[in-house]
Amino acid sequence: MTSASRQVLIVDDEPDIRDSVADILNEFGYKADTAADGPEALSMVRDRSYDVALLDFKMPDMDGLTLYREMRHICPETSAILVSAYTGDAVAQEAISSGIRKIIPRPVDMDDVIAEVKRQLDRPVVLVIDDDSDFCESIRDVLNEWGFRVSLAGDEAAAARLLNSRQPQVVLLDIVLGPGSNTARVFQRIRGASPNAGIVLITGHRLDTAPTIMDLTSAGAATVCYKPLEPDQLLSVLQELV
Repeated sequence: MTSASRQVLIVDDEPDIRDSVADILNEFGYKADTAADGPEALSMVRDRSYDVALLDFKMPDMDGLTLYREMRHICPETSAILVSAYTGDAVAQEAISSGIRKIIPRPVDMDDVIAEVKRQLDRPVVLVIDDDSDFCESIRDVLNEWGFRVSLAGDEAAAARLLNSRQPQVVLLDIVLGPGSNTARVFQRIRGASPNAGIVLITGHRLDTAPTIMDLTSAGAATVCYKPLEPDQLLSVLQELV
């Protein structure tokens, strides 16, 4: 795993806690950044993509759950771990429904933190390149439930930025992208940046895209899945590729 894929953000309003956690994670080879509150954290995730975020639940102005809901729109592939002294059923249920991957109680056991960070980083990354935002949102939730980390790109430029910072195991590539994006060029970008990634073509235009499908499968695309996607088929394809 490269250093670029070991980015951890620690958000806690207590400086001694966030700094000590960051120091320990850095000693274990992670690149740990810290933020004192939600607004600072959101500013940071706009500039850098984090793999894992450790979020304090109880913070002034913006609690950890609210922060994560905002973060998902900016950096959906970030796996969130909630650190909380309040681990009742209501908090746990709200956290799970928000997409939080794990709740670690206070006072934190760093062995638990290290083990959970590693577990989240071991989750395969799927990059979805599709200009249909509704489709991206829905497929993100499905893939998260299946245990994948998900990056979303709506066009060629966004895909290029993510490929510079991520090594996805699988890419779901919509054959028909919007204006300004060239599917064949995007395919080559994926091949150049992540040569070992399995590329799954997706389309709702079975007949119109047949020539492109033939060209891209000849160039190395693993398979094609047609919209509306069949969940069982997609899961089977993903499991085979990872």
